[in-house]
Amino acid sequence: MKSKVIENKKNKKNALLKSAFELFLKKDIHEVTVQDITKNANVAKGTFYLYFQDKYQIRDVLIQTEAKKLFESAQEELEKNDIQDFEDSVIFIINQVLLKLENNPIILKFIKKNLSWGIFHERLQSSIEEDSLNMIAKFSASAIKNNYIIDRPDVVLNIIIEAAGSTCYNSILYNQPLPIEELKPYLYKAIRAILSSYKCS
Repeated sequence: MKSKVIENKKNKKNALLKSAFELFLKKDIHEVTVQDITKNANVAKGTFYLYFQDKYQIRDVLIQTEAKKLFESAQEELEKNDIQDFEDSVIFIINQVLLKLENNPIILKFIKKNLSWGIFHERLQSSIEEDSLNMIAKFSASAIKNNYIIDRPDVVLNIIIEAAGSTCYNSILYNQPLPIEELKPYLYKAIRAILSSYKCS
């Protein structure tokens, strides 16, 4: 009986997330109400507040979930390819995330329709700091193993993600300042320049 109640709660929460995602794709968040979300999910309005404070929190959960998926997938691909070089591994991760965004217009549309890249990045940053992904620890361990001394790996990784994200978001959507495939060599050269400055001689 208890497991059935838990499953029912999970289904209702997932229905609300799915409903919000659909609505945020179509409209600006300011045009969507909690009632719209619950009606579209076919649940009572009061149910919404069992899981979320407001529509902004459900948006943040959606962003964080998608951000985490992007980096988990990239990390899995990195492990499959067994890339040991520090700079190559960072470039590989960034490239995998960008490929996912290029090939997932729904997520890009979600960002474009309702969010600035900064908001997406903030939630993305929260995702990569989670224990289940722990990218900062992996980034730091790989740096040390390859003889790079980075006193604040969290800051350096933040700079790289911010640079890649904000630049490539416009590149993928608007081909500005260049189409994404033309932009990548410049981006990756800049990332290598940042990282190489921490390489011990």
